[in-house]
Amino acid sequence: MRRVVLTALAVGLVGILPGCGLVGPGPSEPTGSPSRASAPQTSPGGTTPPGEVVAVDREWHGALVHLDVRPVEVDGSLAVLRYEYSAAPVDPAAELRSSDIVLAFGGLGNSVTDGRGVRLFDTGEGSVHPVARTLGGFPAAAIEQVDDEPDAVRGSAVAVFAAPVNESVDVLFPEFGVVTVPVVAAGDGFDSAVEQVGGVGDAETKNLRAFTQAYDDESRTSAQDGDVTVTLASDVLFASDKHTLSTSARNVVDKAAASILEQADDGEVRVVGHTDDVDTDAYNQKLSDRRARSVAEHLRAQLGGDYSVTEEGRGETEPVADGTSPEARAANRRVEIHFQGHLVVERDATSDVPETDAPTAKNSAVTYSSDNGEYTVEVRSMVRRPEALVGTLVAERVAGESIDGAWFLPAHAGIVGDRAFGTLAEAAGPHNLSLLGGSDRVLPFDYVTEKRPGGFVVRRLLGDEQVTPLELGERTLITVVWPDTGQDTVTVDAPDRFRITDVPVTDPPTGD
Repeated sequence: MRRVVLTALAVGLVGILPGCGLVGPGPSEPTGSPSRASAPQTSPGGTTPPGEVVAVDREWHGALVHLDVRPVEVDGSLAVLRYEYSAAPVDPAAELRSSDIVLAFGGLGNSVTDGRGVRLFDTGEGSVHPVARTLGGFPAAAIEQVDDEPDAVRGSAVAVFAAPVNESVDVLFPEFGVVTVPVVAAGDGFDSAVEQVGGVGDAETKNLRAFTQAYDDESRTSAQDGDVTVTLASDVLFASDKHTLSTSARNVVDKAAASILEQADDGEVRVVGHTDDVDTDAYNQKLSDRRARSVAEHLRAQLGGDYSVTEEGRGETEPVADGTSPEARAANRRVEIHFQGHLVVERDATSDVPETDAPTAKNSAVTYSSDNGEYTVEVRSMVRRPEALVGTLVAERVAGESIDGAWFLPAHAGIVGDRAFGTLAEAAGPHNLSLLGGSDRVLPFDYVTEKRPGGFVVRRLLGDEQVTPLELGERTLITVVWPDTGQDTVTVDAPDRFRITDVPVTDPPTGD
């Protein structure tokens, strides 16, 4: 008997609640989809949770899957998310494997360590909530299989998070999409749900970081929780082991000054110099001091008396890239300009949008080749959320036989902006998937999940961290969340892979 392997689930919206629903593609209910009545109406803990459900149906890998997402319940600093699922094969001769359902929906076991799991997020607040940890350090989540038959799989899941603060919250399901649900007061089964997952020892809220990189690669800008950092590459500013700004380097600092004038909320500016780990600690400290001073002096002249500019050097103590490769050391040689403010993305072109030799399409599917296969990709939706855009792409493998793990964005292409993500994610993740602004690439939101000795941090993407390797004829959904560019149409660009222009931005359902 042929088996239907549910290693991933893709999307198509069926129904939404008034005020909440799916952030993604338009309606498409497959014929013969699993009945809502067949989905279990209780969650781990044995109690029917309060509130209405957001119901979504999907078709993927020859299976029809139904998902009921309950409102997020809040009690104090904790929140409980519950959802029920059911699945049936499209082909009656096929057999479902419940373990694949659990893996596809779970991702729960990965959310603590590598960010691939179910998460709550609120872009208006600039926050994301990974699954909490139990006292034993495990994910505070459980999946309970109710039915496991060749022609039907049903079950329910519960996960605990830090409590969101608003009346609704977005839920990101790996390779399934984003669903917006209400936030409500906890019902009678809240405590039993927390006990079901093993209790909670640590529930964190992470701050989202917005990130852009100039087309000329001379600077990049990040914004997190009101702190804006403009990073200038030392190799652009200074000759080797020197601290004097060249004429071209002064132009780069001038652009940074213009950004400060547009984006700063007050007049306090800090300039911080950093070096790589070549030479001694003492030498690097002095070099970073001198380089910071050179940039600060030029900024003072450009900003005028309304701004207070201070400088300091930190030598090699705060690397942004791990290792001793030439690329890592180049990333660590930098001057950072810090100020309180907000990220501004230029809508209209102030510099030339980078040309590409990659296949390009105007708001339609594009076909391109990777090392081991050929794929089609299309943008199904681009939905505006508070200060953010949620994009959903659907990709299908149309040629090639061997598994192509790094098919989407190959590791050798590097990570735009020298951001640090997990090894597997960097090999096959959508981290470089950009929206093209007037003068910058706008990269997906990210957040810190691990701080390592020596100041190095590991970041995670707000979206699908790893794009599933595809067999011939298989499709997958890719969800990515970017800072809002303010544009009515956007260009989605995967460097060296594809570019899709003129993608319309839509608003969420009324009342959301």
